[in-house]
Amino acid sequence: MTSGSPSLETAPPAPGQERALLAPLLSVAAVALGYAIQFGNGARHPDSMVLLTVALVASLLAVVMPEPRHARIIQLAERATILLLGVGLIGQFIFLATSAPAVYLHPGRNGFTSFMTGIAVAAVLAGAGLSGRPWLGRLRLPVLVGVHIALGSWIIHYSPNPHIDVYTFHTEAFRALAKGINPYAIDMPNIYGHEEFYGPGLVVNGRLQVGFPYPPFSLMVAWVAHLLGGDYRYANLLAMGLAALLMASCRPGGQWAQVAAVVFLFTPRTFFVLEQGWTDAYVAMLVAATVWSACRAPRLLPVALGLLFAVKHYMVLAAPLVMLLYPGPLPWRETLRTLLKAAAVATVVTLPFAVLDPVALYNDLMGFQLRQPFRMDALSYLSWWAEKTGRRLPSGLGFAVVLPALGLSLWRAPRTPSGFAAAMAMTFTVFFAFSKQAFANYYYFIIAALCSAVAAWTPPPSQEQRATP
Repeated sequence: MTSGSPSLETAPPAPGQERALLAPLLSVAAVALGYAIQFGNGARHPDSMVLLTVALVASLLAVVMPEPRHARIIQLAERATILLLGVGLIGQFIFLATSAPAVYLHPGRNGFTSFMTGIAVAAVLAGAGLSGRPWLGRLRLPVLVGVHIALGSWIIHYSPNPHIDVYTFHTEAFRALAKGINPYAIDMPNIYGHEEFYGPGLVVNGRLQVGFPYPPFSLMVAWVAHLLGGDYRYANLLAMGLAALLMASCRPGGQWAQVAAVVFLFTPRTFFVLEQGWTDAYVAMLVAATVWSACRAPRLLPVALGLLFAVKHYMVLAAPLVMLLYPGPLPWRETLRTLLKAAAVATVVTLPFAVLDPVALYNDLMGFQLRQPFRMDALSYLSWWAEKTGRRLPSGLGFAVVLPALGLSLWRAPRTPSGFAAAMAMTFTVFFAFSKQAFANYYYFIIAALCSAVAAWTPPPSQEQRATP
């Protein structure tokens, strides 16, 4: 190498090339965010604010930091990733073994014995996956998913009617559908007896003047599970397991992918999210499906993206990040083509209910969200600032800070499936952390995005590998 040539260790990564520190930093973020929502069940707590900050800083550094100059750091990146995920798993299982997995449980005569036995089995299998030769080989993760499904089924059975409006919204929507009534044109009971959680004027005579507040695709998935299993939360449970399987198969042969999938599957509040009936499990599954498609089946990418955009209305914020999936010289052309196909998919699954009553659909999906009040218990910097100073920052601050987060991601994030998922995780962490409402379910899908990014990561080549033509 001549003195005027750039060093192989200092040259910036080319488009489509991973960075060594991406996976270790995202591993820290995924574990820290899981711990953050453990405290206070996703509401603001002094420890959760510290951990949220750790997750935000780690995900931000993962997106912006350049490739390290020292070859030794690159060589140790894979080991560091597995080590960090493994240490995080130990803490996760400690939380699962020492705290109630949900809040409305009424277990039978044996109490939590069956659940704790399942947790012990899962912990042993997860720990075995950290060894050089994991037990059961490729069967280990499917077995772990089976254990998770068994534990989740136990949660659903012993918490059949959680006292949360999300569950009530679904049951009321199912009744409307059974009668041939548009669930977006009905009102809902106010199960709380107060108006604190809703905007002014939305509760009239004990009824919430809003129909089903989630997108049609989410409703259809939940309704099918309700019809087949008697409880729509079985769809949520299956979505969690499928998300983990998709993560693990992003990069076959990569041990870190398997471990990242287990970190997501057994994040400490996973069964609390399931019990509450939040449908963010669908978002987690479709984030994993999008990353998996980018890695393994590019032709399916527009379908996965379209369903992702259709399942939660705020996912449209991730649309610009699709450019990170195309490392070629003309990413805008491929990005636009993919987004148009994805928009067509989202339209197909949304249009039937939009045609029935477009005004009602808009009011339920958008109007209701815009009228939601500021929540002092939210896991966000806005609620923290309001408590410390007595003054509230503008509720729209989340939308203001998401724009520079998107710009920073497009400028600095690796143009790879892993970089796409990392940028999505960082962007939405910023968005929710500076929003008027942010709770466990909001951050749950971000944990899925972080683990998907780790699973899709490929360790960059060593200096010797780069030098080989």
